[in-house]
Parts: sequence; C-alpha cells; structure tokens
Amino acid sequence: MLRRHKGKLFASLLFATLLVAGCSGGDSSSTQSEEDNTASEATQERQIVVMGDTINSHFQTDAICVVDSRFERGHSIVFRASVIDQATNELVEDAKVKVAFATGDEYDMELGPHGAEGTLLWTVLWTVPDDFPTGTLDYKIIAEVDGKEYAYEPFDVSLSKLTILEKGEEAKIAEQAQAAAEQEAEGAEESTDDNASDESSTEGEEA
Repeated sequence: MLRRHKGKLFASLLFATLLVAGCSGGDSSSTQSEEDNTASEATQERQIVVMGDTINSHFQTDAICVVDSRFERGHSIVFRASVIDQATNELVEDAKVKVAFATGDEYDMELGPHGAEGTLLWTVLWTVPDDFPTGTLDYKIIAEVDGKEYAYEPFDVSLSKLTILEKGEEAKIAEQAQAAAEQEAEGAEESTDDNASDESSTEGEEA
C-alpha cells in the first residue's frame, strides 16, 4: 500500500515538473520575442528635419518679422527654427534647440507661438554688439532629439549668408540701388527717344 502511494506521489511530482517546465518555456519564448521587437524598434532611427531662418525683430518698426540676412551693428536678429519628425510630419516639442555661431558662442532657443497663426517655433533674439566684426557670420541651428543631434545650416552662397554691416551701411546700399535703378531708367528712356528720332528721320527721307 505504501509503495502504491509513493508511486502516485512520484507520478504527481513528475507531472507538475513537466507542467512548470512547459509554462516556463512559453514565457521565455514570449519574453525573447518582446525583446527582439524592442531591439528592432530601437534600431529604427527617427528621421528628423531642422529648418531655420533669421528675421528682423519687432524693435525695427519698419521691418517686423521680415526674413533678412543683412543686419547692422546694433540691430536685433531673431533666429527661428522648426524641428519636424518626417514619419509623422509633426513638431518634436521635446527637442532641445540652440543656435551655434562659428565664433563659438551658443544660445538656447525657446519654443512658443508666433504670428497671427500662433505657429510654434523655437526662437532666440540676439542683438549685434557695436564692436562685433563685420562680414559674414556662419551659424548652425542644432536640435537634440532622443540624445542625437540634428542640424540646419544656411546655403553656402556668399550673397545670401548672414552678414553683419557697419551702422548706416544699409541706407548707403539702398541709396546706391536707387541711384542705379534711376540711371537704368534714364538709359532706357534715352534709348526710346533715340529710336523715335531715327524712325522720324526715316519717314522724312521717304517722303
């Protein structure tokens, strides 16, 4: 009787052991699958696009929020940026964004609504010091997303690069442009008058 009882007990233990092993094996497979999926998602990097520009600040009443790349010493420049996730075409609002000058200076940008539309943009205002070197100023707008950096750089075209001018130089450039336009208009008018005179002379000869 005792042997039969021990036999049943052994069989019960064996069945329980096999059952536990089977369950453990299923959990292990499920866990491994979840880990594989997580690793796969981690390897798929987000496609981030950074866009930016520079505009005149509201301190310049004759040029509010106008995109520009030429600023005099003492002028205030607003750097603007947008950070977009291409997969969703949505703004990445938790990005860390800054503007970095070629001089080594860096300025953090803050996210906020702008314009009548309330467009969310990262911005920072920078006033050109009176003793800042004139000429082109190279810069990058750098956005950090999920620990990785993405950057925007303006086109490498000298005439459209961010340029710092002497005070009053914008007015001189405007005057020169106006004088050149007036001279061109006068030249066109003289050419028209000369053509009209030639036609009149030809008609007289034919008569």
